[in-house]
Amino acid sequence: MFRDLTGRETQEDFDEMDAYLKTVEKEDFDCWWYARQVEAGHIPACQFVKNAIKRERDKMADPDCPYYFDPHEGFRFFAFCRHFYHLKGDKGGTPFILAAWQIWSFSMLLGWKNKEGQYKDKRQYKVAYFEVPRGSGKSAMMGLLGLYMLCMDNEWEPEVYVAATKKDQANLLFNSVVRQVEFPTNKKIIRHIKVKRKREYLMATTIKGGTFKSLSKDSKSFDGMNIHCALVDEIHAHPDSEIWDVLSSGSNKRAQSLMVGITTAGTNFSNFGFQQSTYMKKLIRGDFTDDETFACVWTIDKGDDIYDPDIWVKANPSWWTSAINHTKFANAIERTRNWSDTKAETFTKLLNIWYQSSDKWLDPEKVAACNTLMIPEETMKKDRVPCIIGVDLGWTEDMTALVNVYEKLIDEGEGNWRKHYYVYPRYFSPSRLIESGSKPKYTMWEKEGLLETIPGDTVDYQVLQEEIFKEYRSHRVIETAFDRWNGHQLMTNIQNQFGRDSVSQINQSMGGLNDASKFFKRLILEGRIHFHNDIFVWNCVNSVVRLSNDGAVLVSKDPGAPLDKIDGVKATLNALERFMVRNGNTGDSWEAIII
Repeated sequence: MFRDLTGRETQEDFDEMDAYLKTVEKEDFDCWWYARQVEAGHIPACQFVKNAIKRERDKMADPDCPYYFDPHEGFRFFAFCRHFYHLKGDKGGTPFILAAWQIWSFSMLLGWKNKEGQYKDKRQYKVAYFEVPRGSGKSAMMGLLGLYMLCMDNEWEPEVYVAATKKDQANLLFNSVVRQVEFPTNKKIIRHIKVKRKREYLMATTIKGGTFKSLSKDSKSFDGMNIHCALVDEIHAHPDSEIWDVLSSGSNKRAQSLMVGITTAGTNFSNFGFQQSTYMKKLIRGDFTDDETFACVWTIDKGDDIYDPDIWVKANPSWWTSAINHTKFANAIERTRNWSDTKAETFTKLLNIWYQSSDKWLDPEKVAACNTLMIPEETMKKDRVPCIIGVDLGWTEDMTALVNVYEKLIDEGEGNWRKHYYVYPRYFSPSRLIESGSKPKYTMWEKEGLLETIPGDTVDYQVLQEEIFKEYRSHRVIETAFDRWNGHQLMTNIQNQFGRDSVSQINQSMGGLNDASKFFKRLILEGRIHFHNDIFVWNCVNSVVRLSNDGAVLVSKDPGAPLDKIDGVKATLNALERFMVRNGNTGDSWEAIII
């Protein structure tokens, strides 16, 4: 068994470990070595990695845990990989030895099994998510995992797929496996596992059979799949969940199918990739349980100095391999000090940080932290909490938002009472738009119950009027806040029904919404606005601001991304403007704000 480190890992330590792993046998195989070094502080790691390790440790210590750990499964995959070779870069032609972090990860993924029940002795984990920077060898290791699942997992007719948004991207990973199969030095192991290439896919020729194929969004063969393993590459580039959902559905027919997502961080905070990353990070933090999903994210911690070389290893578990040139790495990080255009590529690919350029108004992580509201709106209605309905009518052929915003005084401790705001948005789109399939996000949200459809080609304001009337009659609605230039007849009808003061018309200019916009951002930064709606999150991260010479702001859509909507935010600003007026524009120190 390899010795534990006595200090921070060095190049010499890594090289010694690598040499040891080339010959280690099952009885000396230590799948927990990486975890121990992280726990001891000898291998720097971010909190997500530490939490992921603790999650696995806690199961080992729990006598009532419904799963048991089989370390042999990790060794089987490790030994399988060792028969193959690196086929790219400086290590080309040398045996493929899994690094310590890979050994731990795959041992956990493959080794935990059900103790009892219908799936006794079958794997616990059905889903895996790895978020690691460039240079971690993720494509090669995932390719070998797919090959292992094809021929070594004791499954009849396994169907293995690698999928990405584009065929070229999917083929990068798939072709790395084809190269292994066709590499002359691998001839003996390939003959043993009985795999051969057959035109555009790989086929297992054992009695149990099986296929390994490449898929992309433009593939025609997504139907009728009975998936044993699906490898989804570069999730950060997936605009929506369509590929993941289809593969997940196709994997439900087998007892221990495996869905594996692997990616670096990205720059698009409104796509499926960011939603998936956010979900996995919450899982690792322990915000909720999902026993079927294994996840680990290698990045830096909040508050870390990006320009401190001692921090970089946290995000790069393969730091000491030849795949990472330390000099070039340092130069790339240093370049971002004076060349901001390089930040997105450098931070996402080298440090695994989700990064958005500074022209976006709201920090996506701050927005995500507010997207945790668990109080049902019915509770607000029952408690007669005052509500203002913000309205943004938008384009009648696209999306419209009605947002109920509740104001409530909360004791934050030690007698510090402050106003918090609870946002419950409703979104409407014409049914014809959803049926056309032209906006996959809308289709997904409609299925999830986040987007309501109105029959026809446009949003019928009569339907919205009926919904607003219901709100007035069901709870304590103070007023409705509209864009003054839209919905005149709708506003008149509400006033005729509920009185002149039931409607306020909000000036949508920089002067009209400057205070509300700054107040909204302050609420986000301080965690005093609460919601739980993915469309609203999308609206938030789409928002940009225009600045006047005197510091006034106007929230608007990004002119470079006209399809990215902000309707829910605009409706909320209308409501907040009215709350501020009613509170005398003084209630919550809204004026001292970071634009």
